[in-house]
Amino acid sequence: MRTAWRVAGALATVVALLLSTMGLWRTFADARTPTDVAERSIPFDGKSLRIEVAAGDQVSLDIIPGRAGALLVQRVLRWSRGRPDVTDLWDAKTGTLRLGAVCPGSDQPGGPVCRADYLVFIPPETDLEADTTGGNLSVSDLFGKLRLSSVSGDIEADDITGAFWARSGTGSVAAYRLDVERADVEVGAGDVKLSFTSVPTDVKAVVRTAGDVVLEVPPAAYDATVEAAETDVNIEQRPEAKRKILARAPSGHVFVCCE
Repeated sequence: MRTAWRVAGALATVVALLLSTMGLWRTFADARTPTDVAERSIPFDGKSLRIEVAAGDQVSLDIIPGRAGALLVQRVLRWSRGRPDVTDLWDAKTGTLRLGAVCPGSDQPGGPVCRADYLVFIPPETDLEADTTGGNLSVSDLFGKLRLSSVSGDIEADDITGAFWARSGTGSVAAYRLDVERADVEVGAGDVKLSFTSVPTDVKAVVRTAGDVVLEVPPAAYDATVEAAETDVNIEQRPEAKRKILARAPSGHVFVCCE
């Protein structure tokens, strides 16, 4: 019996050591992941800008206000096997910035670490169109018209003054502190959440398949059209009101309330 206990104890010790070693190896491997930081300044005096992000989920894009007369692009790359192939192209004629990073095999389950995080500073009054494939897209503190889209990534906006338009195939859209007259948001599958600091005149928030809609608007009379499996509407509704709200989530919940 003592021998059996000794064997069991030895096996437990071996397992613990293996797990500990694996944990240490994972920590050391993460610590050795190469990182490359780069920055680029681009002269810019246009009124509108288009940013296109290629590749998949491994590329994220954050856009914030910078100084007039220039675009500033900051990029952080991280990889565990081969250095990413980077796209960083500026077309001055069309006002288009193309960004991206691809690693072989990074799109496979359990593939190597491969990430590119872009932070782009733009003049705050610029009209912006930004498209991504699968990474997250974030925009904040801008005053121009926004047109944002993603195939499968999430979109987030904060403190926006100007028209707001957003589309995502299988991602969610969340926009806070909107000081806009018009907001037009539609997703295939995902959630939509919009919060306004001023009374909007025209709001469209649509989920085509699965997902919920949450709208927070200042107190006022609205002509609201709400279609959902479950609805909770706590605003003043008048069919003759000039302010329009369309909220739709056929299999989800629509919540509309006062800010």
